Amino acid sequence: MARFSKRTLRILGDEFAGSWTLATITDLFDDADVELGDASAASEVSGQRRGLAIQYISTLNLDHPADIAKLVEVVNHVLFEMTHRSETEPLAVEFTERFIDQLRRDGFTLDEQTQIVGSAQVQFATELLSSLPDASAIRDHLRRLNDSIESDPRLAVSVAKELVESTAKLVLRSRKIAYTKSDDVPQLVARAQEALRLNASGVEGTAEEGKALRRILQSLTSLTQGITELRNQVGTGHGRESVPTWVRPRHARLAAGASQTWCQLMLETLEDRDAPWRATDSA
Repeated sequence: MARFSKRTLRILGDEFAGSWTLATITDLFDDADVELGDASAASEVSGQRRGLAIQYISTLNLDHPADIAKLVEVVNHVLFEMTHRSETEPLAVEFTERFIDQLRRDGFTLDEQTQIVGSAQVQFATELLSSLPDASAIRDHLRRLNDSIESDPRLAVSVAKELVESTAKLVLRSRKIAYTKSDDVPQLVARAQEALRLNASGVEGTAEEGKALRRILQSLTSLTQGITELRNQVGTGHGRESVPTWVRPRHARLAAGASQTWCQLMLETLEDRDAPWRATDSA
């Protein structure tokens, strides 16, 4: 598993000491739900901004997947800012490349947008979550999901279902479509996909052109139904006469991956300024 080395943390501290304000550093760690540690953690660190970052990082257990995921969220935002700055400030290019190279040495995989990807963590792009009016529920589900896949797969299956449910409700709220407490997950999923024209009938084009996309969208709906059914069978939300001991982390990863696929599509479509559903609104 990839881990943040001391060298990487030093480079991150150098970056914060450069062009970041104390308020921005605070917001960045707060958004990732990282608590502020005691000032003594930064007693031997020079500079307020570097010291503030160390105070936050000191509260993380960087051998723990859930805490690694929090710092990945922070670092991805920093990488986003660094790479964009490098486009206009040639002197920043070398420093950015050094940071990226060190992250790869730590075992992290970066995509073409220089975002950390490919770990076992279920996560969404930092800028995607930052664009939401309130992503607290999504962040909470992601943390609990990543924290439980290996240690408590039954709980992870339950959280995967909750992630789908919260995402569907977020979409409906954003589209100003009412729902009730009695609406179940299949109902919420169907209405959310319809709201973003991600249901089969919302696909434009001829029957042949839209056939493959309709089939994929129908399969995505089936994925969410499968997650719900699996949660009903093995999840922790029901009083049971016996414990389903057959559940393994691989089953949790299957449910987590399915929920990530559906939620990612919904959130990206909600954010996309050129998505077809926007044309319907403006018509």
